[in-house]
Amino acid sequence: MPDVTEFKPGNYRFIVSPGGPFSSGVAPMPGYALRRVRFARPIPMADGFAFIKAHLEREGRPVTALAACELRSPAAMTVEQFQAFNGEYLKTLHQWGCKAGDINPLARSNLAPITEVPTEAMFFAFTYTVPETGASGDFLISGKPEIRDGVTTDRIVGGRDVSLKGLEIKARFVMNAMRDRVEALGCDWTAVTAAQIYTVHDIRPLLDTVFAEDNISQIGLAWYPAWPPVIGMEFEVDVRCVRTELVIDAR
Repeated sequence: MPDVTEFKPGNYRFIVSPGGPFSSGVAPMPGYALRRVRFARPIPMADGFAFIKAHLEREGRPVTALAACELRSPAAMTVEQFQAFNGEYLKTLHQWGCKAGDINPLARSNLAPITEVPTEAMFFAFTYTVPETGASGDFLISGKPEIRDGVTTDRIVGGRDVSLKGLEIKARFVMNAMRDRVEALGCDWTAVTAAQIYTVHDIRPLLDTVFAEDNISQIGLAWYPAWPPVIGMEFEVDVRCVRTELVIDAR
């Protein structure tokens, strides 16, 4: 079972991803809920951080209440490029105190769209904790591609097979990981309110199998024609239970 710990400055718990630039998922502490804000149109990452800081201040929340970031990148990156990107991304968060020792508590997703391709790293959405009497059950799971954690060989499940059979193998692996993460947080899979899928491949046949079997084919799946953030990956998913979501025009 994944290790879960508290990030008290943010009023949430998170699934530890040792040495990673983000956690595997978050859930608010009792008496707190998650609130998600999507930008009407993605905005550059630096502008996104500035907006988030101002928004949290207006809401009377500390910057450490930021619990998840959703990003857009111009293209899938090499491992070295991804590490360099993460270094820049983490600078602001660490300045804000959004870290637990050497561990990064925030959840995250990142993708590289194949249409309306951004020219730089962008913020798509963010999620933070808010006090709410009697609140319980919210969670947000980070984007997970078809990679096995903690291994160096045969890391990509299904390899380069993107046939329907290959995609089904990848999808089942990722969805099992989603379920494991929700369970690790002590949350209820049937409470999922939204799922996002990132792939350039046709997922329509998988709705009848993988996603229907997981009981999320009719909650409004969001399919983004995009690559996962690192070259070599084909299929990524995240899920969440967030009861309050806003869309804000930051222009």
